Order: sequence, then structure tokens, then C-alpha cells
Amino acid sequence: MSNKKIRVGVIGSGGMGFQHAINVTKSPIAELAALADPDEKRLQESAKLVGSPKCFTNPTEMIQSDLVDAVVVASPDATHAQFVMESLEIEKAVLCEKPLAATLSEALDIIEKEVSLNKRLVSVGFNRRFDPHHLDLKKKLDQQDVGMPLLWKGTHRNAQAMYQTDGSFILNNSAGHDVDSARWLLNSAVKRVNAWGIRSHENLPESARTLLFVDMEMESGSRATAEVYVNAQYGYEVELELVCQNGVISILPRNLSVARYNNNMGSYVSEDFRAYFIDSYAIEMDKWLTSLKEGTSFEGASAWDGYAVMATTIAAGKSLTEGKIVDVETIEKPKLYS
Repeated sequence: MSNKKIRVGVIGSGGMGFQHAINVTKSPIAELAALADPDEKRLQESAKLVGSPKCFTNPTEMIQSDLVDAVVVASPDATHAQFVMESLEIEKAVLCEKPLAATLSEALDIIEKEVSLNKRLVSVGFNRRFDPHHLDLKKKLDQQDVGMPLLWKGTHRNAQAMYQTDGSFILNNSAGHDVDSARWLLNSAVKRVNAWGIRSHENLPESARTLLFVDMEMESGSRATAEVYVNAQYGYEVELELVCQNGVISILPRNLSVARYNNNMGSYVSEDFRAYFIDSYAIEMDKWLTSLKEGTSFEGASAWDGYAVMATTIAAGKSLTEGKIVDVETIEKPKLYS
């Protein structure tokens, strides 16, 4: 294992890109070598706050730069596949925010490219796999006498829709976290899916579906149900209940502080998902960098997970628009991901 620090380049200087950049700067085994964003003003402002890395307004130039050993993709969804493929072309490891791609064919291209290289270079940012609360739930599932998990019940709420109010878009952009969590904790792929949605507020377009419900039948015979409400107004929260043969394990709402005033008692709920999962993002980055440093497998999601999740959310979008149960179809899982 070399003593040389891993030189990381981050694409995206706002939102999650900036959060990842901060976490790279905190690592003793890595350095933030470069930051890329077409928005030069935001790029320069963010760079000053994270040690003034080399700035690129062209992400492709950053990927190809000799200054960068590994790449983090935190740009808009539609650009993910392009930057991942460009990283694979020169065999640079890449951590890509979800979704892995904008279309299933793009995700499949990434799978085929990795298989042709016979190297797992792509990791996908399904950060719940590193959230201490989710990890504690998984530990209890593995160690306690609760028996086989039968039903995954998730709640995923955002204060407001961040991008679009179209149901199919929300399923790909937001519900992927829930699908990955169900696949991970139930240790099973999704066999078929049924989804429906509600236009939650009258000021939204008629086509809006901002409260979504997804019912997944798993190949193992277990089930998963996810409420994905991206316009809940009050704040950001994730809850989970795992119903098992001999018991139930839950992740409850996180009451970090309680205020008593005006004859009321209540807790503050932040709208910022990054604050809610601040620990998991840091742990995820640390685990990814450590896997690169030591040449070991990353504990998080692979390109196959990213592809399989997209196959599920796209099937859910079809179910939503066509009003019927839809089978989830994927290629045969390559040995590389076994």
C-alpha cells in the first residue's frame, strides 16, 4: 500500500458535490486535487472554501487530467453516464451519485464497459448503506433472533420537490434510495412492481404526482412498500420498519431537540437531506477512499446495484403511467458482480 495520497477530482461544486469535496478534504489518505463545474462563479466560490483545488469548467478535462487519480460525479442526473464512461475509458475509479444514468440503456453501457475491463471501478452513492441507523438495523437483523425479514416498509419525505413534479422522474431521482435499501436489507432483487401517485397540492401542474407509493414483490418472496413524498412541506425525514418472522425492527423519526413554547412541545425538522445524512456521507467517502487505497472491494453499491435499481424505478414509472403491475427485467447478472 503506497503512502501517496489519492488525488480526487469532484464534478459539481454545489449541493452534493460541495459536500463530497468537504469530506475529501477531511481524509488523511486523500487530497482534493480538482473541482469541476461549468458555473465558473460557483466553482470559484466553492473552491476557496475547500483548499483552492485546481478548477475546471470542463469536467471532461478534469477527468483526463494527470492531476486526478479518482473521480466523484455529483453533477446533474443527465450527465452522470457520460462522466462515468469517460472515467472508465481511462480506467479511473469513480463514485457516482444516484442515479447511475438517465436511461437504462446508458446504465447497461456502463455495466458492459466494466465487464469488458474485468474491473469494478464504479461505485454508486446509495448512502443509506453507511447511515449508522440503517447499519444498526442491519446488525440487529443479522444478529438477533428476529428470523427472516418479510416486509420492508419505508417512508421518504422531502419538504418540496427539488427538480420536477413528474412522477416517473421522481421515481428515478428520489425513490432509488428506497429501492436500494429494500434490495440491500432484504437481500433480494425486485421481481415486479406496482406504483401509483397523487398530485399533492392544487398549485402543481395537473400532471404532477408528488406523493408516490411503490409496492415491490421481491424474488425471495418478501415484499417492500415505499411512500415517497417529495412535497410534504414540513421537512425531510426517512423512516423504516422491517417486519420479520419473530419481531419488528424500526428506524424512528430523529428528535434531535425538543422545544416547548406557546402551549406546544415539538421538534425541529430540517429541510436539508445533507444535514439528515451528514454522518453517512462522511462514512461513505471514507470507506470508498480506503477501498481505493488498500485495493479492496467497496462496501457500498456497485454499478450493478445502480443498474438494477434503475430497472426497478423505470418499471415503477411504467406502472404509474399505465396503471398496472410491471415485471422488472434485467440482463443476467455478470460474474464480475457476484
